[in-house]
Amino acid sequence: MVYYTDGRQEPMLDRAGLQALAALISDAFMEHDNWKRVLPEPARRKRALYALFYFMASVINRYGHIVVSMDGDRRIGYTTFMENSDREQVSFPRVLRCGALAQALAFLLAMKPQELASMRAFSSSIDQYYGEAGHDPRGLHLYTTAVEPALKGRGIMKRSFAYAEERFKAAGFSSYMLETTDPANLPVYERFGLSLMAQKTMPGTERSVWFFSKTLP
Repeated sequence: MVYYTDGRQEPMLDRAGLQALAALISDAFMEHDNWKRVLPEPARRKRALYALFYFMASVINRYGHIVVSMDGDRRIGYTTFMENSDREQVSFPRVLRCGALAQALAFLLAMKPQELASMRAFSSSIDQYYGEAGHDPRGLHLYTTAVEPALKGRGIMKRSFAYAEERFKAAGFSSYMLETTDPANLPVYERFGLSLMAQKTMPGTERSVWFFSKTLP
């Protein structure tokens, strides 16, 4: 389901909507600390991020939830969620079923072997933490959130989070969780009322993953 902060909702984004989402989130993640480390070349980083967020969003669009931040009739931000009770999450079979194989291959081709290894280290950290800590079966997993880079610092995402929390609580969800590898995000999520649950080192690296969660008020 797609929820707009102006109160509208629709079952799914169309192809143009997915393209706009992937373009905006990839722009926003260009200066993300972890991605600058993993993919130091800006042009290749942009290609990889666009492909990654397109194939992920294709799955979330069909099986999860997307919150779209609006400014008048303009889409200026996105936050994507999957339900914790959905054990398949963003899987390869789902990528195929959603017609996003080309973008998944484009992502893989944009990455070097050592860069893919870094991605696997991130995934391993997430799997290990949630395997040990568990998760709320009535909760949500926040995958990505971003606003147009030029609009950062104006409280847009904080209002979008508040809107999402209201909608999801009304729908019967009790919490949501997320993780980040960018230290700049830590005070942001704390201001949004999330609690830091853990900090884990990614295997084979010196980088950390921080895990946050929030019970819906």
